[in-house]
Amino acid sequence: MTHHDDHPTGTQVIDRPVSPGETETGAALPPPPPGAAPAGHGRDRRSGWRNHLVVATVAAVTSALVAVPVTRSVSDAPAAVATGDTATDAEAPSGPLEVSAGSSLVAAIAERVSPSVVRIDVQGQAGNGSGSGVIYSEDGTVITNAHVVANAAQVAVTLPDGTRHVAEVLGTDPRSDIAVLQVDATGLPVPAFATTAPAVGDDAVAIGSPFGLDGSVTAGIVSAVNRTVSASRTPLVDMIQTDAAINPGNSGGALVNGAGEVIGINTAILSGGGGNDGIGFAIPIGTARAIADQLVEFGEVRHAFLGITGADVAPDVAELYDLPVDAGAVITSVAPGTPAESAGLQRGDIVTAIDGDEVRSMQELAGRIQRFSPDDTVTLTVARGQETLQLEVTLAEQPDAP
Repeated sequence: MTHHDDHPTGTQVIDRPVSPGETETGAALPPPPPGAAPAGHGRDRRSGWRNHLVVATVAAVTSALVAVPVTRSVSDAPAAVATGDTATDAEAPSGPLEVSAGSSLVAAIAERVSPSVVRIDVQGQAGNGSGSGVIYSEDGTVITNAHVVANAAQVAVTLPDGTRHVAEVLGTDPRSDIAVLQVDATGLPVPAFATTAPAVGDDAVAIGSPFGLDGSVTAGIVSAVNRTVSASRTPLVDMIQTDAAINPGNSGGALVNGAGEVIGINTAILSGGGGNDGIGFAIPIGTARAIADQLVEFGEVRHAFLGITGADVAPDVAELYDLPVDAGAVITSVAPGTPAESAGLQRGDIVTAIDGDEVRSMQELAGRIQRFSPDDTVTLTVARGQETLQLEVTLAEQPDAP
């Protein structure tokens, strides 16, 4: 497998193919929140951002954060596992998993979900490759990663029973790395999709076709949530991190919880040597569902746009700058003529919730915005000085990048 690595440390995201010569941009150091640091504080202003991974600029909610620069490799091997979420006509399996004597929870999860995970083979000018996908509806819709089918001249889907179908690409969204395919088949088994977000420490099982090895199952836990992963077009935000082994060919496959529900689309790994280092990332199923539904209905995605830049608030940053809250997304600028400006958001405001759901970071805010559509109206809870405000914002469509 060929790797493209322009980062001096050798750190790579190896299962998101890129064109030869394509590299990640360098990350900027985070700006402090507006205003000078209080007198008498001799601490490093960067300390509050020391745990951030990468620059976040998705859904037009931009965050300048310390980045772990990564590159993505070109690979003619299968891509990485990911799974999707679907509006389904069939009744998905539900109820408690039954673990038989002498078996395990992972075996029960595999038995329930594996019939819904497919292999995807692609042919194109750059050569052949493969990845994974998840059955999205019983009438032949399949969800996968956009990078799995990018620039493909022909796409084929192989079902777990060995049946092979030529697939039509209904739509792709490189911003979120989601694609939806259609095959001529009916009565396909659709998995259950989680309706609640995973928590750190939850069981996590990856199912897919790493290196073309269909039906491979690996197990671990949810290592972290709300991660941001650098990418060539826009960073992927609000990602699930897992130590379940994810390798090339897993892209588009399923990340599953202990109840046998799909929680994410496995999309990328962070690796220093080209193999699994126990740091994989999946697109949350809520985001995947919102994107997939638009692709099925319209063939394209209109991304919601707020129009701010900002950074995370951490407890030590809050103490350093005497902020009124110890978590949230502090706004460092508001773009003119945007929904944020129209709603009255200001530099220095700290967003702490959206529609009543807590927001603890800029990445989390960006991820939540991704789940809305242009023209949706949301209510932001904002800390401004010692006041707490409820501001209604009608989101717009994200403009094209210059």
